[in-house]
Amino acid sequence: MMDATAERLLTAAREVFEEEGFRGATTRKIAARAGVNEVTLFRHFASKEELIGAALEHGHRTAMARLDAVALPEQPEDLDAELRPYLRHVLAAFSAAGRGVRTALAEWEHLPAYHAWLLGPSERVMADIERYLAAAAARGLVRPGADPAAAAHLLVATLFMHGLLPPLMPAHFPQGPGAGADACIDLVLEALRPPEKESG
Repeated sequence: MMDATAERLLTAAREVFEEEGFRGATTRKIAARAGVNEVTLFRHFASKEELIGAALEHGHRTAMARLDAVALPEQPEDLDAELRPYLRHVLAAFSAAGRGVRTALAEWEHLPAYHAWLLGPSERVMADIERYLAAAAARGLVRPGADPAAAAHLLVATLFMHGLLPPLMPAHFPQGPGAGADACIDLVLEALRPPEKESG
């Protein structure tokens, strides 16, 4: 189990990294934010790279735990009742991690060992949506010929954009991330619905 000092260092590393990027996140600034000296920092982590990596891994575990809190059913019954709440939950998780993800993407070349951790939540969501939509198609809840993988890509791109971009482009998101995402989700769900059966 991690001790309180290591926890403070991870939190400080994440905060300073989000604010200043990899180059600006010096061990001196991180130690000061955590309320310790650099000697204490290096007793817990051998290098800045190790500390930033541990902070990103910790963030990855937190994001995956948020995603684990809500799951799509194995046997779909109703896309609106099941998929829409799941997508809203994922949007909230993406928004909560937005600042750190934006910084990590800007610092991509410095973090090759951690790409899998940075991409993991999005890839997990995409796989879950694709699996759910394939099961929904098998049960006749999706129009024939609809591509579950393409729909999953569209939905994750929507969540990623609306979770990360509003602080950078507020004029394009005047009602906040949720309203715009709902409109995009409506378009995808409408395209997925099977045609109405003609009566008579």
